[in-house]
Amino acid sequence: MRCPFLPHRSIPLLGLGLSLWLGGCGPTQQTVETPTSTAACVENYDPAVDYFPDKVTPEFARGFQVTYHDHYKVVTVRQPWETAQQDLTYVFVQCGTPIPEDYPGATIVEVPVNRVIALSTTYLPHLEVLKQSENLVGVGDRQLIYSPEIRAAIEAGDIQEVGNLQLDREAILSLQPDVILNYRLDASEGNNTSALDSLGLTVVLDAAHLEPTPLGRAEWLKFTALLFNKEAEANEIFGAIANRYQALVNQVKDLDTTPTVLSGSPYQGVWYVPGGESYVAQLLRDANVNYPWDATTARLSLPLDFEAVLGRAKTADLWLNVNPDWQTTVDIFQEDPRYELFEAVQNQQVYAANNRVAPGGGNDFWEGGTLNPDVILADVIKIAHPDQLPDHELYYYRHLQDSP
Repeated sequence: MRCPFLPHRSIPLLGLGLSLWLGGCGPTQQTVETPTSTAACVENYDPAVDYFPDKVTPEFARGFQVTYHDHYKVVTVRQPWETAQQDLTYVFVQCGTPIPEDYPGATIVEVPVNRVIALSTTYLPHLEVLKQSENLVGVGDRQLIYSPEIRAAIEAGDIQEVGNLQLDREAILSLQPDVILNYRLDASEGNNTSALDSLGLTVVLDAAHLEPTPLGRAEWLKFTALLFNKEAEANEIFGAIANRYQALVNQVKDLDTTPTVLSGSPYQGVWYVPGGESYVAQLLRDANVNYPWDATTARLSLPLDFEAVLGRAKTADLWLNVNPDWQTTVDIFQEDPRYELFEAVQNQQVYAANNRVAPGGGNDFWEGGTLNPDVILADVIKIAHPDQLPDHELYYYRHLQDSP
């Protein structure tokens, strides 16, 4: 059912500096006692009702904020891509209620949404844990997807592929999505946002990939939940994740033995190591290990040559996050015999995050792992401090040995 108050449309993005505060006196607020506001459009709008009794507040995520206004939510995505100069503003309006007139230029979305296209695999675990997978009608490329549930739905024809770099515009239009979930790496048109806008479709961008902490990235579950009015579920799920993560941090933070870890591997002749303010560096910090580039201030990767990395990490005890195509130590030497100069290679202490990979190549480390940093942290602790988690079996990581 489409609501008479809210046409299906996308409005140009709003610039930086819009005030999100709307105050004032009004009637005593009520709380909705029925599931009307979360399950369907409101039949009889009442301005005295708070249609969102459950609310989210980001605690770790820096990239978004939300304010509630009885029948709509104002959501701001800060710096949606690395070089962005403006924030994005969305107004999520309860279906069946009036559109607020105070946000010219904002993107209007009626919620809860029913038909969703996800062009990033990081949304998929959100939809699964929020039990909203049945609302997913389109994805970018099945080869990038790990989720057995989503892959089976694609095979059954319940979810359609619409492409990534080359979008199938006819397929997208035929699916009649309420919203297309996407992200953007830079200001170029490579992420197809303008192409989607030109079709008159509603695009919602997230910036979870720019979060510098594991919990900050995982907390974007709350952002996705806003589209479905599933704030209560998101609070419960993320709260449990954060508690488990912090318990692991506390378990190892005072250990005296802290191995040194090298992370990342070369790509096309350039060795990209995580900067000291990056997601990976924070994860290693939380695992209480030494990371040679921990003191740097880069949020993204540092491009280095082989000799620079060798000079600083030759004696590292462990090597993590290597090329996910590597299956054995033989693959290491075939790519570059010089890797044997690293003590971690000599001692066979090399680990790849490729323990959960679908037949087409979809890697769950970059899918489910974004929502479950506690499991990734447990893996790293198991590798670095094995006596601390004697019963834990590696979930995302795999120890590279001479044979598979």
